[in-house]
Amino acid sequence: MKKLILIIVGALIGNAVLAQRFDLGSSFNYAKPIGGMAHNIDQGFGITLEGAWLPKAAPFSIGAEFAYNGYGQETTRQQFEFDDGTVTETNVIVTNTFSNLYMTGKFFLRKEKLVTPYLSAKVGYSWYKTNLVIEDPEDQDGCHPLDSDKLLVDGTFTASGGAGVRLDFSALFRKMESNMMFFDLSAHLTQGGTVDYMNVHKHSQPTTQAPESDVTARFINNRTQVVHEHHVGHVYSSMVEMMEYRVGVVFRPSCGR
Repeated sequence: MKKLILIIVGALIGNAVLAQRFDLGSSFNYAKPIGGMAHNIDQGFGITLEGAWLPKAAPFSIGAEFAYNGYGQETTRQQFEFDDGTVTETNVIVTNTFSNLYMTGKFFLRKEKLVTPYLSAKVGYSWYKTNLVIEDPEDQDGCHPLDSDKLLVDGTFTASGGAGVRLDFSALFRKMESNMMFFDLSAHLTQGGTVDYMNVHKHSQPTTQAPESDVTARFINNRTQVVHEHHVGHVYSSMVEMMEYRVGVVFRPSCGR
């Protein structure tokens, strides 16, 4: 009797799961800061991975997404002079990135059409990071950083709203089944709290916000053990304000169509 009940319950749950619709997607991101943030960051590029659940017969979806973007990398060949007079050369690579983890919601203005516009809202958290990598120098007196490779990590809560449109692949490829794959184009305005972030360049425009502080990394001469500090960037602080534009592909598994 218990086995029969378990089989019935399992069948009901399985049927309910198979009756649901799910979307899986990936997109290329172009981020353009606005407001005060635009003075310190020019632009960013990255990728997004997302998944969403579409209740049966409902015109909306609920899901989550993770986005990873880079907004600056600089490699410099620099010469370091230590306190004891020894000199060495090495490549200093500084990489600036920001990541978003969001709960998402979309409201589709048309249902299962070849062209489907939608409204989108997201809320979550954003991280800003700066990493430093020191390559092995070419000369005998090599250097390596004493500090962690993460020079700066900060974050804040952010929210985003926008609109997009989906184009069914079957509109372009007649032999393809409809409601299976989509081109997805969207634009969002993202705003959030105050965050510290780094840029390797100090902007010279008169309206640009002055840096909150400078970032230095410590190096050690492998032969003499003499410690040296070198400037690698500037830290700024502002509210998160940016426009984000995306182009991607969304796949809907067969069990959810």
